[in-house]
Amino acid sequence: MLEELLTEMKSGAAKFFQSYPVKADVLLTGMEWKNFHQNCQIASKIRKTGINALVKQKSDHSTCMSCSAKVHCSIETAAFSPVFIKKRVAGIILITPIKEQREWLQNNLDILELQLDLCSEWAGTKLENHEMRKENNQFLGEINGIFHFIHEPILIAGMDGTIHNISNRLCSMLNKTQAELIGEHITEVILVPDWLKMAKIANQQEMNVSLHISKTVRKSEPYLARLKPILSAGQIESFLIQLNPILKTMKKEDKKFLYSFHDVKGTSEAIQRVVEIAKRVAPSDSSVLLRGESGTGKEVFAQSIHQASNRKDGPFIAINCAAIPESLLESELFGHVKGAFTGSNADKPGRFEMANGGTIFLDEIGDLSLHLQAKLLRVVQERKIERVGDTKTTQINVRIITATHRNLEELVSEGQFREDLYYRLNVIPITIPPLRERKEDIPILVEYFLKSFSQKLFRSPKRLSKDVNEILMHYHWAGNIRELQNVVHHFMQLEIGDLVTIKSLPVYLSDLYKSQVNMNALQQIPAVTSGRRKKHSDEKEQILKLLDQFGRDTAGKKKVAEQLHISLPTLYRRISKMKIK
Repeated sequence: MLEELLTEMKSGAAKFFQSYPVKADVLLTGMEWKNFHQNCQIASKIRKTGINALVKQKSDHSTCMSCSAKVHCSIETAAFSPVFIKKRVAGIILITPIKEQREWLQNNLDILELQLDLCSEWAGTKLENHEMRKENNQFLGEINGIFHFIHEPILIAGMDGTIHNISNRLCSMLNKTQAELIGEHITEVILVPDWLKMAKIANQQEMNVSLHISKTVRKSEPYLARLKPILSAGQIESFLIQLNPILKTMKKEDKKFLYSFHDVKGTSEAIQRVVEIAKRVAPSDSSVLLRGESGTGKEVFAQSIHQASNRKDGPFIAINCAAIPESLLESELFGHVKGAFTGSNADKPGRFEMANGGTIFLDEIGDLSLHLQAKLLRVVQERKIERVGDTKTTQINVRIITATHRNLEELVSEGQFREDLYYRLNVIPITIPPLRERKEDIPILVEYFLKSFSQKLFRSPKRLSKDVNEILMHYHWAGNIRELQNVVHHFMQLEIGDLVTIKSLPVYLSDLYKSQVNMNALQQIPAVTSGRRKKHSDEKEQILKLLDQFGRDTAGKKKVAEQLHISLPTLYRRISKMKIK
């Protein structure tokens, strides 16, 4: 494979210089260059420094003169240029004169320099594409091996529609075997118009398709397709496609999902202490008052308490008292009878009746009006409700869990919350700590949300850069876990690569990071100079010394270029880049 690539590169390099009386060759690390660079000091220097080299006359070149292999070296005049791949030297382009044209090459090395740079860039691109294809083939090989263990309905199809691999689960859904489907066109599985739409998709997304269940009757059913393009050298080579029945997906979404204590993530003492209290009170029917800032996870705790109680097989009904207008809230809580008010065309049970035999969760109880507080007090005391417009009462068997982010004690003292109701609800108070008081749990929560969103969005797992980790750990998190979840969702949607950087964060967080960087800029200036910057500084100092020695006119600069073994145009570019005057 690499031999074929080298042959192609040698042929391509020859075309770059076909108009000149020179011979172009490509030498790669690990192949021809291995022996060459061990015997050639110039090649060894290029591999270490990545800098071009010109040899006008071997007998006059300082490096060649000290080379132990100069007697056996057939090169008298040559130009060398490194080939880079991922910032490392992977080979060189070698230009030598054809017979009796050495003098021409010696006099025209400057003319060939631009062509040599272009050839080096072209060769580097060819090598990078080869590496990408190699990695992609390895990746596809790993995926194909994993297909034997996958229980999901997925397949891989090429850009031409050929099915490269398909899971046993999807084969079962189609009533066919892998042998029957691999190598066939994807339109044996989905409708032609759906495949034409798929083939135009350039990024990860979802779409509805129709799946052939039987080839004989061509019966089709609606499915949700999740597509992930697989790239090679920046181009789409194939698609990874997951297919799920729409009806099944809808049923799965419609099914009520309740959290349990297993979903309360964190190992900090603050959260573990609260979980322990909640677990202890869960089996009883005692009223629980969950307190804490918005976004701390009060409903997660309410559902977890219900799941750990003897009422877990009964309904869990939640209502946000602050989200519904007071004129409608009474009807929502207690229900109404037909004709109770305009528009009530039938009897309707309230949330308390719906929760009978289970648990009702009243969120933001501190926002309940005094009128409704009085009606709620009767329900708490007697476990009886009376529908709006009705005269009869209905016995109910519910456990009441309430939650608030407000200071109920202040509301009681100000006369905005009934004291008797407060004591009825505050039987078991549980205060959930804000995220800023349990920051050691942030990495655990981020990891949990990353995994959750990567599955839901059909995205590859991501990792966070050091800067992102740092800002997440030091941010105040006024919105607590809900805000953190939204931030993770934000960068999971926006970050294309596997590494989440500051640019992927919401604007308010990235701006905060920039402001911190600016504030700390003065302290960061004395940091240790990097190796590359030091090398740049040493090279600039060397050029300045030579210019002072030989002069800054054209003749002097030619001598400087000769001393540095570079061309005059290259010297001019470096003088300009380093801002040497």
